[in-house]
Amino acid sequence: MIQHITLIHFKDGTSDERKQAVLAAFEQLPGLIPQVKAFRVGLDMALLEGNAGLAVVAEFASEEDFLAYSTHVAHTEVIYPVCGEVMASYATSQFAF
Repeated sequence: MIQHITLIHFKDGTSDERKQAVLAAFEQLPGLIPQVKAFRVGLDMALLEGNAGLAVVAEFASEEDFLAYSTHVAHTEVIYPVCGEVMASYATSQFAF
């Protein structure tokens, strides 16, 4: 199994409404990309200073399934139009478990 993690930092001044729109866009991905085995996404609870604003944790059966997810058109049609303007930076990591 492959575990994929994404952490997104929002630009300063991003409204709560825009953050909720980004969350809603990410929540659509499991229904659009059949290779997703498990998917959790959430906005940061702001318990520590400097945290990323949104986290995604996804699981895939194989490297091929992850690569299919990472290049799926849903990223460009669902995520980027909503997230692109308000994203300051992001980081990802994948590991086997």
